Amino acid sequence: MKSTMTRTLVLFVLSLTGLSGFCSAAENELVGYWKLRGDCRDYSGKGNHGVNHGVDLTNGTFDGEQSYLEAPSSESLKLGADDFTFCAHINTAEHLDDIVGDVIDMYDPDQRRGVTLAIKPTSGGYQSQGTDRHVHFGIDQNHITDWQDCGRPNPTSSYVSNSLTVFDGKLYAATTDAADEAGWCHVYRYEGGSDWTDCGRVGAGKTTGVLPLIVHNGSLYAATSTYDWTRVKEGDYEPGRVYRYLGDQEWEDVGQPSDNRTLNSLASYKGKLYAGGGPSTWGVFVLDDDGQWKPSKIFEKQGPKRCFPHAMSLHNGKLYVGYPGVYEFDGETWTFIGDPVNFSERHSQLQTHEMELYQGKLLAGVFPEAIVAAYAGGDAWEPMGRVGVDGTEVLSLVVYNGQLYGSSLPRAEVCRYEGNSKWTSLKRFHSPEGWEPGIPPNVTRDQVNEMARVTSMAIHNGRLFASTGSCTSAAQDSPLDVRGKVFSLEAGKSASYDKDLGPGWKHLAAVRRGERLQIYIDGKLAAESTAFEPGDYDISTDRPLRIGFGQTEYFAGKMADVRLYAKALSDAEIEELASTKP
Repeated sequence: MKSTMTRTLVLFVLSLTGLSGFCSAAENELVGYWKLRGDCRDYSGKGNHGVNHGVDLTNGTFDGEQSYLEAPSSESLKLGADDFTFCAHINTAEHLDDIVGDVIDMYDPDQRRGVTLAIKPTSGGYQSQGTDRHVHFGIDQNHITDWQDCGRPNPTSSYVSNSLTVFDGKLYAATTDAADEAGWCHVYRYEGGSDWTDCGRVGAGKTTGVLPLIVHNGSLYAATSTYDWTRVKEGDYEPGRVYRYLGDQEWEDVGQPSDNRTLNSLASYKGKLYAGGGPSTWGVFVLDDDGQWKPSKIFEKQGPKRCFPHAMSLHNGKLYVGYPGVYEFDGETWTFIGDPVNFSERHSQLQTHEMELYQGKLLAGVFPEAIVAAYAGGDAWEPMGRVGVDGTEVLSLVVYNGQLYGSSLPRAEVCRYEGNSKWTSLKRFHSPEGWEPGIPPNVTRDQVNEMARVTSMAIHNGRLFASTGSCTSAAQDSPLDVRGKVFSLEAGKSASYDKDLGPGWKHLAAVRRGERLQIYIDGKLAAESTAFEPGDYDISTDRPLRIGFGQTEYFAGKMADVRLYAKALSDAEIEELASTKP
Protein backbone atom coordinates (compact mmCIF):
# COMPACT_ATOMS: atom_id res chain seq x y z
CA MET A 1 0.00 0.00 0.00
CA LYS A 2 2.79 2.39 0.92
CA SER A 3 4.66 1.52 -2.31
CA THR A 4 1.55 2.18 -4.40
CA MET A 5 0.96 5.55 -2.74
CA THR A 6 4.61 6.53 -3.27
CA ARG A 7 4.44 5.64 -6.95
CA THR A 8 1.20 7.59 -7.36
CA LEU A 9 2.85 10.62 -5.77
CA VAL A 10 5.85 10.31 -8.10
CA LEU A 11 3.58 10.15 -11.14
CA PHE A 12 1.73 13.23 -9.91
CA VAL A 13 5.00 15.16 -9.51
CA LEU A 14 6.19 14.02 -12.93
CA SER A 15 2.97 15.22 -14.49
CA LEU A 16 3.55 18.66 -12.98
CA THR A 17 7.08 18.81 -14.41
CA GLY A 18 6.01 17.67 -17.87
CA LEU A 19 7.69 14.28 -17.60
CA SER A 20 4.68 12.00 -17.31
CA GLY A 21 5.38 10.53 -20.75
CA PHE A 22 8.92 9.67 -19.67
CA CYS A 23 8.28 7.86 -16.41
CA SER A 24 10.90 5.17 -16.94
CA ALA A 25 13.55 7.60 -18.18
CA ALA A 26 12.79 10.06 -15.39
CA GLU A 27 13.06 7.42 -12.68
CA ASN A 28 16.03 5.52 -14.04
CA GLU A 29 17.90 7.43 -16.75
CA LEU A 30 17.41 11.18 -16.17
CA VAL A 31 20.62 12.34 -14.51
CA GLY A 32 20.17 16.09 -14.83
CA TYR A 33 17.15 18.37 -15.22
CA TRP A 34 17.61 22.11 -14.90
CA LYS A 35 14.44 24.13 -15.54
CA LEU A 36 16.30 27.49 -15.37
CA ARG A 37 13.13 29.24 -14.28
CA GLY A 38 13.69 30.69 -10.84
CA ASP A 39 16.65 28.51 -9.88
CA CYS A 40 19.36 26.21 -11.25
CA ARG A 41 18.55 23.19 -9.11
CA ASP A 42 18.65 19.71 -10.57
CA TYR A 43 15.13 18.23 -10.63
CA SER A 44 16.27 14.76 -11.73
CA GLY A 45 16.76 13.58 -8.17
CA LYS A 46 20.47 12.94 -8.74
CA GLY A 47 21.60 16.05 -6.88
CA ASN A 48 23.51 17.64 -9.76
CA HIS A 49 22.53 21.15 -8.72
CA GLY A 50 23.98 24.03 -10.67
CA VAL A 51 26.21 26.81 -9.38
CA ASN A 52 25.13 30.08 -10.96
CA HIS A 53 27.73 32.38 -12.49
CA GLY A 54 25.65 35.39 -13.47
CA VAL A 55 22.76 33.80 -15.39
CA ASP A 56 19.44 35.64 -15.05
CA LEU A 57 17.37 32.77 -13.69
CA THR A 58 14.07 34.62 -13.88
CA ASN A 59 14.01 33.76 -17.58
CA GLY A 60 17.18 31.76 -18.26
CA THR A 61 19.10 34.57 -19.98
CA PHE A 62 22.83 34.11 -20.68
CA ASP A 63 24.63 37.37 -21.46
CA GLY A 64 27.21 35.95 -23.89
CA GLU A 65 30.09 37.56 -21.98
CA GLN A 66 30.56 35.87 -18.61
CA SER A 67 27.42 34.08 -17.42
CA TYR A 68 27.10 30.30 -17.23
CA LEU A 69 26.02 27.46 -14.93
CA GLU A 70 28.25 24.76 -13.51
CA ALA A 71 27.28 21.37 -12.09
CA PRO A 72 30.23 19.84 -10.19
CA SER A 73 31.57 16.51 -11.36
CA SER A 74 29.71 13.49 -10.01
CA GLU A 75 29.48 9.78 -10.70
CA SER A 76 26.08 10.17 -12.35
CA LEU A 77 27.53 12.70 -14.82
CA LYS A 78 30.31 10.34 -15.92
CA LEU A 79 28.74 8.96 -19.07
CA GLY A 80 31.53 6.53 -19.96
CA ALA A 81 31.14 4.76 -23.31
CA ASP A 82 27.36 4.53 -23.01
CA ASP A 83 24.51 6.21 -24.84
CA PHE A 84 23.19 9.55 -23.65
CA THR A 85 20.88 12.38 -24.67
CA PHE A 86 21.35 16.05 -23.91
CA CYS A 87 18.48 18.33 -24.83
CA ALA A 88 17.36 21.90 -24.25
CA HIS A 89 15.15 24.67 -25.54
CA ILE A 90 17.27 27.61 -26.67
CA ASN A 91 16.43 31.08 -27.93
CA THR A 92 18.76 33.35 -29.92
CA ALA A 93 18.34 36.89 -31.30
CA GLU A 94 17.61 37.71 -34.93
CA HIS A 95 20.61 40.02 -35.39
CA LEU A 96 23.86 38.86 -33.79
CA ASP A 97 26.78 40.93 -32.51
CA ASP A 98 28.61 37.83 -31.24
CA ILE A 99 28.56 34.12 -31.97
CA VAL A 100 25.88 32.12 -30.12
CA GLY A 101 28.47 30.03 -28.25
CA ASP A 102 28.60 26.82 -26.23
CA VAL A 103 25.40 25.15 -25.08
CA ILE A 104 27.05 22.48 -22.92
CA ASP A 105 30.59 21.43 -22.18
CA MET A 106 31.94 18.52 -20.17
CA TYR A 107 35.38 18.39 -21.72
CA ASP A 108 38.98 18.11 -20.55
CA PRO A 109 41.29 19.78 -23.11
CA ASP A 110 44.39 18.41 -21.38
CA GLN A 111 43.26 14.83 -22.04
CA ARG A 112 41.29 15.70 -25.21
CA ARG A 113 38.37 13.85 -23.70
CA GLY A 114 34.70 14.58 -23.14
CA VAL A 115 31.67 16.06 -24.89
CA THR A 116 30.95 19.45 -26.44
CA LEU A 117 27.89 21.08 -27.99
CA ALA A 118 28.20 24.55 -29.50
CA ILE A 119 26.49 26.86 -31.99
CA LYS A 120 28.73 28.94 -34.19
CA PRO A 121 29.24 30.00 -37.82
CA THR A 122 32.28 29.68 -40.06
CA SER A 123 35.23 32.05 -39.80
CA GLY A 124 37.65 30.33 -42.09
CA GLY A 125 40.33 32.95 -42.65
CA TYR A 126 40.72 36.71 -42.50
CA GLN A 127 36.96 37.27 -42.52
CA SER A 128 34.77 37.58 -39.46
CA GLN A 129 32.06 35.15 -38.40
CA GLY A 130 28.88 35.00 -40.44
CA THR A 131 25.28 35.19 -39.25
CA ASP A 132 24.35 31.55 -39.71
CA ARG A 133 24.08 29.28 -36.68
CA HIS A 134 25.66 25.85 -37.18
CA VAL A 135 25.31 23.18 -34.51
CA HIS A 136 28.47 21.22 -33.61
CA PHE A 137 28.24 18.14 -31.37
CA GLY A 138 31.29 16.03 -30.60
CA ILE A 139 32.92 13.49 -28.32
CA ASP A 140 36.55 12.49 -28.00
CA GLN A 141 38.95 10.24 -26.20
CA ASN A 142 42.16 11.49 -27.82
CA HIS A 143 41.55 10.15 -31.33
CA ILE A 144 42.61 11.72 -34.61
CA THR A 145 42.75 10.54 -38.25
CA ASP A 146 45.21 11.19 -41.04
CA TRP A 147 44.56 14.02 -43.46
CA GLN A 148 42.41 13.22 -46.47
CA ASP A 149 43.10 14.86 -49.85
CA CYS A 150 39.87 16.61 -50.88
CA GLY A 151 41.09 17.77 -54.27
CA ARG A 152 41.92 20.98 -56.09
CA PRO A 153 38.96 23.34 -56.58
CA ASN A 154 40.53 25.33 -59.44
CA PRO A 155 42.56 23.12 -61.82
CA THR A 156 45.10 25.86 -62.64
CA SER A 157 45.28 27.83 -59.37
CA SER A 158 47.84 27.27 -56.64
CA TYR A 159 45.99 29.45 -54.15
CA VAL A 160 42.78 28.61 -52.33
CA SER A 161 42.00 31.96 -50.71
CA ASN A 162 41.41 32.72 -47.03
CA SER A 163 37.85 31.75 -47.71
CA LEU A 164 36.58 28.34 -46.55
CA THR A 165 32.95 28.97 -45.60
CA VAL A 166 29.96 26.72 -44.91
CA PHE A 167 26.67 27.93 -46.38
CA ASP A 168 23.32 26.15 -46.57
CA GLY A 169 24.84 22.77 -45.78
CA LYS A 170 27.76 22.95 -48.22
CA LEU A 171 31.43 23.93 -48.03
CA TYR A 172 32.57 26.73 -50.36
CA ALA A 173 36.08 27.81 -51.35
CA ALA A 174 37.31 30.74 -53.43
CA THR A 175 40.52 30.83 -55.44
CA THR A 176 43.01 33.45 -56.61
CA ASP A 177 44.88 33.68 -59.90
CA ALA A 178 45.10 30.92 -62.49
CA ALA A 179 46.79 30.02 -65.77
CA ASP A 180 44.72 32.69 -67.57
CA GLU A 181 42.15 35.36 -66.71
CA ALA A 182 39.24 33.00 -67.36
CA GLY A 183 40.24 31.16 -64.19
CA TRP A 184 40.39 34.25 -61.97
CA CYS A 185 37.85 35.03 -59.23
CA HIS A 186 36.04 31.70 -59.10
CA VAL A 187 34.12 30.16 -56.18
CA TYR A 188 33.65 26.41 -55.82
CA ARG A 189 31.29 24.14 -53.85
CA TYR A 190 32.55 20.89 -52.33
CA GLU A 191 30.63 17.78 -53.36
CA GLY A 192 32.59 15.15 -51.42
CA GLY A 193 35.65 13.05 -52.17
CA SER A 194 37.81 15.24 -54.38
CA ASP A 195 34.92 16.73 -56.37
CA TRP A 196 34.16 20.44 -56.62
CA THR A 197 31.43 22.30 -58.56
CA ASP A 198 32.38 25.59 -60.20
CA CYS A 199 29.97 28.30 -58.99
CA GLY A 200 31.16 30.68 -61.66
CA ARG A 201 33.38 33.69 -61.99
CA VAL A 202 32.56 36.49 -59.56
CA GLY A 203 32.36 39.72 -61.57
CA ALA A 204 34.21 40.59 -64.76
CA GLY A 205 36.69 43.16 -63.42
CA LYS A 206 40.46 42.93 -63.55
CA THR A 207 40.98 41.41 -60.11
CA THR A 208 42.80 38.12 -59.80
CA GLY A 209 40.71 36.43 -57.15
CA VAL A 210 38.05 36.25 -54.50
CA LEU A 211 39.43 36.57 -50.97
CA PRO A 212 36.74 36.50 -48.25
CA LEU A 213 33.44 34.65 -48.31
CA ILE A 214 30.86 35.23 -45.58
CA VAL A 215 27.22 34.45 -44.84
CA HIS A 216 25.30 37.65 -44.16
CA ASN A 217 21.56 37.74 -43.43
CA GLY A 218 20.95 34.42 -45.14
CA SER A 219 23.03 34.95 -48.29
CA LEU A 220 26.58 34.11 -49.33
CA TYR A 221 28.75 37.15 -50.14
CA ALA A 222 32.14 37.32 -51.86
CA ALA A 223 34.70 40.12 -52.25
CA THR A 224 36.92 40.28 -55.33
CA SER A 225 40.53 41.31 -54.80
CA THR A 226 44.07 41.17 -56.04
CA TYR A 227 46.06 39.63 -53.21
CA ASP A 228 49.56 39.31 -54.66
CA TRP A 229 51.39 41.67 -52.33
CA THR A 230 54.46 41.69 -54.60
CA ARG A 231 52.59 43.03 -57.65
CA VAL A 232 49.28 44.56 -56.56
CA LYS A 233 50.51 48.16 -56.48
CA GLU A 234 52.23 48.12 -59.86
CA GLY A 235 49.83 46.00 -61.88
CA ASP A 236 46.93 47.27 -63.96
CA TYR A 237 44.30 46.02 -61.51
CA GLU A 238 40.87 47.35 -60.60
CA PRO A 239 39.38 47.96 -57.13
CA GLY A 240 37.67 45.04 -55.46
CA ARG A 241 33.89 44.74 -55.36
CA VAL A 242 31.35 42.77 -53.29
CA TYR A 243 28.86 40.28 -54.75
CA ARG A 244 25.93 38.21 -53.50
CA TYR A 245 25.47 34.60 -54.63
CA LEU A 246 22.20 33.93 -56.47
CA GLY A 247 22.77 30.23 -57.14
CA ASP A 248 24.25 28.15 -59.97
CA GLN A 249 26.90 30.48 -61.47
CA GLU A 250 25.14 33.79 -60.89
CA TRP A 251 26.50 36.61 -58.71
CA GLU A 252 24.80 39.95 -58.06
CA ASP A 253 27.03 43.03 -57.86
CA VAL A 254 26.38 44.94 -54.62
CA GLY A 255 28.93 47.66 -55.16
CA GLN A 256 32.48 48.88 -54.71
CA PRO A 257 33.30 49.68 -51.08
CA SER A 258 36.38 51.81 -51.82
CA ASP A 259 39.26 52.48 -54.19
CA ASN A 260 41.12 49.50 -52.73
CA ARG A 261 42.41 46.69 -54.91
CA THR A 262 42.54 44.32 -51.95
CA LEU A 263 39.47 43.62 -49.81
CA ASN A 264 40.89 41.33 -47.17
CA SER A 265 37.88 40.75 -44.94
CA LEU A 266 34.11 40.85 -44.61
CA ALA A 267 32.06 41.01 -41.40
CA SER A 268 28.37 40.86 -40.54
CA TYR A 269 27.72 43.05 -37.50
CA LYS A 270 24.37 44.17 -36.09
CA GLY A 271 22.61 43.38 -39.36
CA LYS A 272 25.02 45.27 -41.64
CA LEU A 273 27.82 44.13 -43.94
CA TYR A 274 31.34 45.52 -43.44
CA ALA A 275 34.44 45.25 -45.66
CA GLY A 276 38.04 46.02 -44.77
CA GLY A 277 41.05 46.53 -46.97
CA GLY A 278 43.71 48.64 -48.70
CA PRO A 279 46.33 49.51 -49.87
CA SER A 280 45.06 52.81 -51.28
CA THR A 281 42.78 53.71 -48.39
CA TRP A 282 43.25 51.82 -45.14
CA GLY A 283 39.71 51.53 -43.89
CA VAL A 284 36.53 49.67 -42.98
CA PHE A 285 33.45 50.35 -45.10
CA VAL A 286 29.80 49.58 -44.42
CA LEU A 287 26.92 48.79 -46.78
CA ASP A 288 24.24 51.20 -45.60
CA ASP A 289 20.47 50.75 -45.66
CA ASP A 290 20.28 52.68 -48.93
CA GLY A 291 22.52 50.15 -50.67
CA GLN A 292 25.54 52.46 -50.78
CA TRP A 293 29.00 51.77 -49.37
CA LYS A 294 30.26 54.36 -46.91
CA PRO A 295 33.39 54.67 -44.78
CA SER A 296 32.94 53.48 -41.22
CA LYS A 297 36.55 54.24 -40.28
CA ILE A 298 39.56 55.48 -42.24
CA PHE A 299 42.75 54.57 -40.41
CA GLU A 300 46.14 56.19 -40.24
CA LYS A 301 48.92 54.74 -42.40
CA GLN A 302 51.70 55.91 -40.10
CA GLY A 303 52.33 55.84 -36.39
CA PRO A 304 51.59 53.35 -33.59
CA LYS A 305 47.83 53.29 -34.25
CA ARG A 306 47.95 52.65 -37.98
CA CYS A 307 45.68 49.89 -39.33
CA PHE A 308 45.51 48.13 -42.70
CA PRO A 309 42.43 45.93 -42.08
CA HIS A 310 43.06 42.23 -42.58
CA ALA A 311 41.54 40.21 -39.73
CA MET A 312 38.01 40.75 -38.39
CA SER A 313 36.01 39.15 -35.57
CA LEU A 314 32.93 39.59 -33.41
CA HIS A 315 33.22 39.39 -29.64
CA ASN A 316 31.03 40.54 -26.73
CA GLY A 317 28.90 42.86 -28.81
CA LYS A 318 31.73 44.53 -30.71
CA LEU A 319 33.43 44.27 -34.08
CA TYR A 320 37.22 43.90 -34.03
CA VAL A 321 39.65 44.62 -36.84
CA GLY A 322 43.42 44.36 -36.96
CA TYR A 323 46.78 44.80 -38.74
CA PRO A 324 49.12 45.62 -37.12
CA GLY A 325 47.31 46.67 -33.92
CA VAL A 326 43.64 46.01 -33.13
CA TYR A 327 40.60 48.29 -32.97
CA GLU A 328 37.18 47.58 -31.50
CA PHE A 329 33.90 49.08 -32.74
CA ASP A 330 30.67 49.25 -30.72
CA GLY A 331 28.50 50.48 -33.59
CA GLU A 332 29.38 54.13 -33.05
CA THR A 333 32.97 54.55 -31.86
CA TRP A 334 36.26 52.97 -32.96
CA THR A 335 38.78 52.47 -30.11
CA PHE A 336 42.40 51.33 -30.39
CA ILE A 337 43.11 48.43 -27.99
CA GLY A 338 46.80 47.82 -28.52
CA ASP A 339 49.21 45.51 -30.32
CA PRO A 340 48.75 41.75 -29.76
CA VAL A 341 52.52 41.27 -29.56
CA ASN A 342 55.36 43.70 -28.84
CA PHE A 343 58.37 42.75 -30.94
CA SER A 344 60.42 45.68 -29.60
CA GLU A 345 62.92 46.51 -32.35
CA ARG A 346 60.89 44.45 -34.84
CA HIS A 347 57.68 46.25 -33.88
CA SER A 348 57.40 47.94 -37.27
CA GLN A 349 56.90 44.53 -38.92
CA LEU A 350 53.91 43.48 -36.80
CA GLN A 351 50.90 42.26 -38.79
CA THR A 352 47.67 40.81 -37.40
CA HIS A 353 46.28 38.26 -39.84
CA GLU A 354 43.64 36.31 -37.93
CA MET A 355 41.25 36.60 -34.98
CA GLU A 356 39.12 33.90 -33.36
CA LEU A 357 37.34 33.09 -30.09
CA TYR A 358 38.58 30.46 -27.65
CA GLN A 359 37.35 29.74 -24.12
CA GLY A 360 35.54 33.08 -24.08
CA LYS A 361 38.56 35.15 -25.13
CA LEU A 362 39.43 37.02 -28.32
CA LEU A 363 42.61 35.66 -29.93
CA ALA A 364 44.85 37.28 -32.51
CA GLY A 365 47.46 35.58 -34.71
CA VAL A 366 50.33 37.65 -36.04
CA PHE A 367 53.41 37.97 -38.26
CA PRO A 368 56.50 37.81 -38.22
CA GLU A 369 56.82 35.03 -35.63
CA ALA A 370 53.39 33.30 -35.86
CA ILE A 371 52.49 34.22 -32.29
CA VAL A 372 48.95 33.87 -30.92
CA ALA A 373 47.84 36.25 -28.17
CA ALA A 374 44.65 36.54 -26.08
CA TYR A 375 43.03 39.90 -25.41
CA ALA A 376 43.12 40.74 -21.68
CA GLY A 377 41.25 44.08 -21.65
CA GLY A 378 42.34 47.67 -22.06
CA ASP A 379 45.36 47.50 -24.35
CA ALA A 380 46.76 44.33 -22.77
CA TRP A 381 47.38 41.02 -24.55
CA GLU A 382 48.67 37.70 -23.20
CA PRO A 383 50.97 35.55 -25.41
CA MET A 384 49.92 31.95 -26.09
CA GLY A 385 52.94 30.65 -27.97
CA ARG A 386 54.10 30.16 -31.53
CA VAL A 387 52.33 28.15 -34.24
CA GLY A 388 55.16 26.06 -35.68
CA VAL A 389 58.80 26.02 -34.59
CA ASP A 390 59.76 28.38 -37.42
CA GLY A 391 56.27 29.72 -38.17
CA THR A 392 56.21 33.31 -39.42
CA GLU A 393 52.52 34.10 -39.91
CA VAL A 394 49.28 32.80 -38.39
CA LEU A 395 46.70 32.44 -41.17
CA SER A 396 43.78 30.74 -39.46
CA LEU A 397 42.51 29.73 -36.01
CA VAL A 398 39.54 27.48 -35.28
CA VAL A 399 38.06 25.58 -32.32
CA TYR A 400 37.10 22.09 -33.47
CA ASN A 401 35.63 19.42 -31.19
CA GLY A 402 37.02 21.05 -28.06
CA GLN A 403 40.53 21.91 -29.27
CA LEU A 404 42.12 25.04 -30.74
CA TYR A 405 43.92 24.63 -34.06
CA GLY A 406 46.16 27.13 -35.82
CA SER A 407 47.85 27.30 -39.21
CA SER A 408 50.96 29.10 -40.36
CA LEU A 409 53.39 30.08 -43.09
CA PRO A 410 56.01 29.08 -44.43
CA ARG A 411 55.51 25.28 -44.31
CA ALA A 412 51.70 25.23 -44.67
CA GLU A 413 51.59 23.88 -41.13
CA VAL A 414 48.65 22.98 -38.88
CA CYS A 415 49.21 22.84 -35.12
CA ARG A 416 47.03 21.98 -32.12
CA TYR A 417 47.15 24.08 -28.95
CA GLU A 418 48.08 22.05 -25.86
CA GLY A 419 47.89 24.82 -23.26
CA ASN A 420 50.68 26.74 -21.52
CA SER A 421 51.85 28.29 -24.81
CA LYS A 422 52.58 24.86 -26.35
CA TRP A 423 51.54 23.99 -29.90
CA THR A 424 51.91 20.47 -31.35
CA SER A 425 52.53 20.20 -35.09
CA LEU A 426 50.05 17.90 -36.79
CA LYS A 427 51.02 18.39 -40.42
CA ARG A 428 53.45 20.26 -42.64
CA PHE A 429 51.84 20.15 -46.06
CA HIS A 430 54.88 21.67 -47.80
CA SER A 431 58.29 21.21 -46.24
CA PRO A 432 60.97 20.04 -48.70
CA GLU A 433 63.79 18.09 -47.10
CA GLY A 434 66.65 20.35 -46.10
CA TRP A 435 64.80 23.54 -47.02
CA GLU A 436 65.45 26.59 -44.84
CA PRO A 437 62.75 29.20 -45.46
CA GLY A 438 64.65 32.20 -44.09
CA ILE A 439 63.75 34.73 -41.40
CA PRO A 440 61.63 37.75 -42.44
CA PRO A 441 62.43 40.31 -43.65
CA ASN A 442 65.72 38.77 -44.78
CA VAL A 443 64.34 36.38 -47.37
CA THR A 444 65.08 35.99 -51.05
CA ARG A 445 62.48 35.90 -53.80
CA ASP A 446 63.24 32.21 -54.35
CA GLN A 447 62.53 31.54 -50.67
CA VAL A 448 59.27 33.48 -50.88
CA ASN A 449 58.18 31.49 -53.93
CA GLU A 450 58.90 28.22 -52.10
CA MET A 451 56.79 29.17 -49.06
CA ALA A 452 53.29 27.80 -48.59
CA ARG A 453 50.29 28.70 -46.45
CA VAL A 454 47.36 26.94 -44.87
CA THR A 455 45.09 29.82 -45.82
CA SER A 456 41.93 28.92 -43.90
CA MET A 457 40.20 26.23 -41.84
CA ALA A 458 36.52 25.41 -41.40
CA ILE A 459 34.29 22.70 -39.91
CA HIS A 460 31.97 20.84 -42.28
CA ASN A 461 30.14 17.53 -41.96
CA GLY A 462 31.88 16.88 -38.65
CA ARG A 463 35.38 17.25 -40.12
CA LEU A 464 38.07 19.93 -40.02
CA PHE A 465 38.97 21.25 -43.48
CA ALA A 466 42.14 23.16 -44.36
CA SER A 467 42.97 24.98 -47.60
CA THR A 468 46.45 25.63 -48.94
CA GLY A 469 48.12 28.25 -51.09
CA SER A 470 51.42 29.68 -52.22
CA CYS A 471 52.94 32.69 -50.48
CA THR A 472 52.21 35.34 -53.13
CA SER A 473 49.05 33.74 -54.64
CA ALA A 474 50.43 34.24 -58.17
CA ALA A 475 50.19 31.13 -60.35
CA GLN A 476 53.54 31.93 -61.99
CA ASP A 477 55.40 31.73 -58.66
CA SER A 478 54.74 28.12 -57.68
CA PRO A 479 53.84 24.78 -59.28
CA LEU A 480 50.54 22.95 -58.94
CA ASP A 481 51.66 20.70 -56.11
CA VAL A 482 50.09 20.60 -52.64
CA ARG A 483 49.43 24.33 -52.95
CA GLY A 484 45.93 25.15 -54.15
CA LYS A 485 44.28 22.08 -52.60
CA VAL A 486 41.96 21.29 -49.69
CA PHE A 487 42.44 18.60 -47.02
CA SER A 488 40.39 17.32 -44.08
CA LEU A 489 40.70 15.25 -40.92
CA GLU A 490 38.52 14.07 -38.04
CA ALA A 491 39.45 14.46 -34.38
CA GLY A 492 37.25 12.35 -32.15
CA LYS A 493 33.74 11.96 -33.53
CA SER A 494 31.53 14.85 -34.54
CA ALA A 495 28.19 15.62 -36.07
CA SER A 496 27.47 19.06 -37.48
CA TYR A 497 24.27 20.70 -38.67
CA ASP A 498 25.65 22.92 -41.44
CA LYS A 499 22.53 24.88 -42.28
CA ASP A 500 21.27 27.92 -40.41
CA LEU A 501 19.51 26.99 -37.19
CA GLY A 502 17.75 30.36 -37.30
CA PRO A 503 16.68 32.74 -34.52
CA GLY A 504 13.97 32.34 -31.88
CA TRP A 505 13.10 29.28 -29.83
CA LYS A 506 14.51 25.94 -31.01
CA HIS A 507 14.71 22.55 -29.36
CA LEU A 508 18.08 20.81 -29.59
CA ALA A 509 18.82 17.19 -28.79
CA ALA A 510 22.35 15.78 -28.99
CA VAL A 511 22.23 11.99 -28.89
CA ARG A 512 24.89 9.32 -28.65
CA ARG A 513 23.16 6.25 -30.04
CA GLY A 514 25.28 3.14 -30.43
CA GLU A 515 27.92 3.79 -33.07
CA ARG A 516 26.76 7.27 -34.12
CA LEU A 517 26.18 10.79 -32.84
CA GLN A 518 22.93 12.47 -33.84
CA ILE A 519 21.58 16.02 -33.78
CA TYR A 520 17.82 16.60 -33.58
CA ILE A 521 16.30 20.03 -34.21
CA ASP A 522 12.71 20.66 -33.13
CA GLY A 523 12.18 16.93 -32.76
CA LYS A 524 13.52 15.88 -36.17
CA LEU A 525 16.82 14.15 -37.00
CA ALA A 526 18.97 16.78 -38.72
CA ALA A 527 22.55 15.43 -38.77
CA GLU A 528 24.63 12.48 -37.68
CA SER A 529 28.24 11.40 -37.54
CA THR A 530 29.95 8.60 -39.36
CA ALA A 531 30.10 5.27 -37.51
CA PHE A 532 32.56 4.57 -34.69
CA GLU A 533 33.36 1.80 -32.24
CA PRO A 534 31.55 2.75 -29.00
CA GLY A 535 34.20 1.23 -26.77
CA ASP A 536 36.80 3.61 -28.21
CA TYR A 537 35.04 6.62 -26.70
CA ASP A 538 34.84 6.59 -22.92
CA ILE A 539 34.17 10.30 -22.36
CA SER A 540 34.10 10.38 -18.56
CA THR A 541 36.16 13.17 -17.01
CA ASP A 542 36.50 14.89 -13.67
CA ARG A 543 35.56 18.23 -15.23
CA PRO A 544 32.24 19.85 -14.28
CA LEU A 545 29.28 20.03 -16.60
CA ARG A 546 28.98 23.61 -17.82
CA ILE A 547 25.81 25.01 -19.34
CA GLY A 548 26.34 28.11 -21.45
CA PHE A 549 30.14 28.06 -21.61
CA GLY A 550 32.86 25.83 -23.01
CA GLN A 551 35.83 25.73 -25.32
CA THR A 552 34.58 28.42 -27.70
CA GLU A 553 32.47 31.21 -26.22
CA TYR A 554 29.88 32.10 -23.60
CA PHE A 555 26.33 31.41 -24.75
CA ALA A 556 24.30 34.44 -25.88
CA GLY A 557 20.55 33.88 -25.56
CA LYS A 558 18.06 32.05 -23.38
CA MET A 559 17.71 28.42 -22.30
CA ALA A 560 15.01 26.41 -20.64
CA ASP A 561 14.19 22.80 -19.78
CA VAL A 562 17.78 21.55 -19.96
CA ARG A 563 18.00 17.77 -19.54
CA LEU A 564 20.61 15.01 -19.59
CA TYR A 565 19.61 11.35 -19.93
CA ALA A 566 21.92 8.37 -19.55
CA LYS A 567 20.21 6.75 -22.54
CA ALA A 568 19.45 7.48 -26.17
CA LEU A 569 15.90 8.77 -26.25
CA SER A 570 13.68 7.44 -29.03
CA ASP A 571 12.53 9.63 -31.90
CA ALA A 572 9.07 9.77 -30.36
CA GLU A 573 10.41 10.80 -26.95
CA ILE A 574 12.53 13.58 -28.48
CA GLU A 575 9.61 14.80 -30.56
CA GLU A 576 7.37 14.94 -27.48
CA LEU A 577 9.96 16.98 -25.54
CA ALA A 578 10.34 19.35 -28.49
CA SER A 579 6.60 19.88 -28.79
CA THR A 580 6.34 21.73 -25.49
CA LYS A 581 7.64 25.26 -26.02
CA PRO A 582 8.89 27.39 -23.10
